[in-house]
This record gives sequence, C-alpha cells and structure tokens, in this order.
Amino acid sequence: MLTALAAISAQEFGGLSLLGSPWLGLACLFVAGVAAGVINSMAGGGSFLTIPLLIGLGLPAGAANGTIRVSILSQNATLAATFHANGVRAHRLTLRLALPVLVGALAGSWLATQLDDGVFRPLIGGVLVLWAIVLVVKPDRFLHPPDEEREPTALTYLLTGLVGLYGGFLQAGVGFPLIAMLSGHLGYDLVRTNAVKASLIFVYTCVALPMFALHGQIAWIPALVLAGGTMIGAWLGARWQLEKGAAVVRWFVLAAVGVSGLAMLTSLL
Repeated sequence: MLTALAAISAQEFGGLSLLGSPWLGLACLFVAGVAAGVINSMAGGGSFLTIPLLIGLGLPAGAANGTIRVSILSQNATLAATFHANGVRAHRLTLRLALPVLVGALAGSWLATQLDDGVFRPLIGGVLVLWAIVLVVKPDRFLHPPDEEREPTALTYLLTGLVGLYGGFLQAGVGFPLIAMLSGHLGYDLVRTNAVKASLIFVYTCVALPMFALHGQIAWIPALVLAGGTMIGAWLGARWQLEKGAAVVRWFVLAAVGVSGLAMLTSLL
C-alpha cells in the first residue's frame, strides 16, 4: 500500500523522486535552480547542473531538455528586467539579432522533439563531453574582447543563427558561445554581454518552449519548482555583477568554465 502511494505521488510530481520521496527531489531541484540561476546570470553552464539532475531524479532525457525551458524563460526574463531597470541595455543589438536566433531555435527545438530517448540520452552525453574539452582546454576564448564595440556583420548573423539552433536543440552551455560572440567578437564588456545574452535567450525560448510543450516533453511541476529557484538565483547574480562590475564576471566565467568542464568530464567518463 505505501509503495503504491509513493508511486502515485511520484507520478503526480512529474516522476521525480529522491530516496523514494518526490518532495525531497523537488527540494533538491529548487536548490539546484538557485545555483543554476546565479551561474547562468554570471556566465553560463547552469543547465549542466539541472539537466543531469532531472535525468538522475527520473525524467527521460528528452523531457529533461524540455522541462528546463520553463526556468530558462523565467530566469532570463528576470535577468533582462533587472539589467534594464539598472540602465544596462543594448536593445538595438538584441533586435538586430532576434530574427536569426529565433529561426535557429525553431529548427533546433523541432529537431530535439523528433528524437527518442534512446538516441537523445547518449547524444547529450557526447555533447557535454565535447563542451568539457573545449571549456577546459580553451577557456580564454570567452574572455578577451576587442578594445571597442563593433557593428554586427554577416558572420555575426550566421553565428547567432547557429547559437539559436544549438540552444533550441540543447540548452546546456549556450551561454558560452553567446559570451564568445558578444564579447570576443563584438567587443561588449561582460556585464553588457550578459544583458544581451539574457534577452536573446529569452527571445528564442519563446519559440522553443511551445515546441516542447506541444510534444509533451515538459514535466510541469518540476519545471515550475526549478523556475522559482532560477529566478531567485538570476536576481542575485544580476545584482552581484551590477555592484561589482565586469571584473567579477570575468573571474566567475573562468571559474564556471573550469568547474563545469571538469565536472562533466568526471561524471561522464
């Protein structure tokens, strides 16, 4: 009888359970969401924490990839609003890059929903290992902007479309190529880079989230719990970098790159 009730309870909570308790699983997910929100606001890679956690708690890989989109939407809405309220804005650039990132994300999210879990799970593992190698071996490519801001070029729009394609397909790590493009390629300082990054991720998630929802790949209760945590983390991270400036973001990016890369290699080898 108790076993049956536990199974029903886990089902109601999206299938998540830790040590037989869905409540403990959701509490763990909320705490991880706060941490992921801080990480994503400062650099990127928070989904390297939340996707494996969702899978470990019992969600299929495809559903985990869809479920995090709710938190990605709310987290980046919080970030964009916080930056805007504090005068850190680059709306013109965001509008110019919105179309290619939307088109890419629409294609990427559709492709992700067409793969069954037997294909998607090892694919996630392979992508995370590749990211680990890039982040550990070449972290400096994310941290050396030109001396002045540059206007977007045809290459910028192509890169933005590819980032949207990747982000729509698999959210994990999308912040790193966006930082490389916005800071390393266009010359934006790291605080302004994070403001534009948040706006672009919010924009493309507006098309990616409905795609996953239409294909039934969102566990809504875990998604909302995770969203609550990431919103708190995003606000904390935004306030921190607004107070401390680009220098703290630079060091946080270095730490996030090294830790997330090494953690992925350790867990997936």
